[in-house]
Amino acid sequence: MKTILVFREEKFAWAHEAFPFVHPLLLPLCNKPYIEYPLDLAILAGSTAVRIVCDGRLDAVESYCEDGSRWGIDLSYAHMHPEDSDEILLGKNRRFCGDERIMIVRGFCFFVYNKRFDYKSEAASLPECKWAACPAGGSITLYGAPVTPRKDGKDAPMSIVPLDGMANYYRASMEALETGADNYVLPGYGVEPGCAIGRNVVMSKSVQIRKPVNIGNNVQLLGDTIIGPSAIIGSNVIIDRQSVVESSIVLDNTYIGEHLEVNGRVASGNMLNDPVSGASIVMEDPHLLSGIRESEILSTLPRKLTHALIALLFIVVLSFPFLLFAMLLRIGGLWKSSRIECHSEKPGKTISLDNIELDVKKPLGAIAAALSMDRYPMLFRVLTGQLSLIGSTARVAEAKHPNTPSSSLAYRPAVFSYAEAEEWPTTGGDAAIVERYHLAHSNAAADVGLVFKAFINNFHKKSSA
Repeated sequence: MKTILVFREEKFAWAHEAFPFVHPLLLPLCNKPYIEYPLDLAILAGSTAVRIVCDGRLDAVESYCEDGSRWGIDLSYAHMHPEDSDEILLGKNRRFCGDERIMIVRGFCFFVYNKRFDYKSEAASLPECKWAACPAGGSITLYGAPVTPRKDGKDAPMSIVPLDGMANYYRASMEALETGADNYVLPGYGVEPGCAIGRNVVMSKSVQIRKPVNIGNNVQLLGDTIIGPSAIIGSNVIIDRQSVVESSIVLDNTYIGEHLEVNGRVASGNMLNDPVSGASIVMEDPHLLSGIRESEILSTLPRKLTHALIALLFIVVLSFPFLLFAMLLRIGGLWKSSRIECHSEKPGKTISLDNIELDVKKPLGAIAAALSMDRYPMLFRVLTGQLSLIGSTARVAEAKHPNTPSSSLAYRPAVFSYAEAEEWPTTGGDAAIVERYHLAHSNAAADVGLVFKAFINNFHKKSSA
């Protein structure tokens, strides 16, 4: 058997508007791209080849699904006119169909099925008919003669829920979450029912997980956060400390700030959507709710190159002052140096750094500190990529726990910190908020200005002390 999946842009226009940065067919539904649900259904029904047909663009979908080899099927793509009937589609795709039995699945809908039932036998034995349908236009229709005789047995359950707005999207997501372990193949790992967790999830010991929950990849849950019940957390998400996410969906690349309670909402970037009323709220304060750049990996090389070039400039300009102050301060006993182990950007790794202590009570020591002479040796670590020029304040690795893992989403040790650039305290919870925010949104161009701002702020602070 073969399957044709038919989608009309008119049916998911609302999703384009609500979630403009993701193709509606790739919209995550319980952390699984929507298109995988009808693909799974086609496979359960015995399809060896599937064709996705749409009256709009499918570039992003084709890039994600490719040729279907990951599912063990042949996957292809085609264009249609919005008014094309099933008969016209069968004619246009007759070479694809061949002599096989065909299942046509229509509509941007959530197909409620159960992976434990035998859909293959039922699809092969039913006569030509509309297998399932909903008033909004979603349907599953079988064409061609039955392949095998009808077997006695329990009918495989099948129903269709149209995804015609935020409310049904929310309900379908919660349905998948609550019955996912039994009915669907969902991403994530978990030894307990109702708790699926993806890769590289870092959570504080004080985090409370209340099932059912589904958590994506590269997620950081800070201290005293409460996740669930009925919470879906996407990938590349940061939930800051003492925040609550309950009966809600947090889509990929979203930052939830401190002390924020998200209940019965869909959070995407800096948007909070109420699925019941359809109302949307744009959060103006990016420290409370904001989007996280999706292209973190692609931005790493330009950022490191930019930081290295600026570090080289600092090394050249400050080389003579460093040699002069180092000699004078050592003679006067105002310069003490040692080595300390700090957490690296790579989880579980440490980096050995020069720790220079200056006596800022003396005028010469104060001037040296204002010129950041105590950080000069760290600039060479920027050239090797071990440190960033601006990022997080380097955390000292405790002797008892030298390999405590860190998350690259919220920790990037650096010569200067974002908190210094923003003139916030460099320690404590406030500094963590500023640093997590900038680490989530930073780019090479913005970092240039913040580096010089941090240097100047440090100069003013130390020289006026």
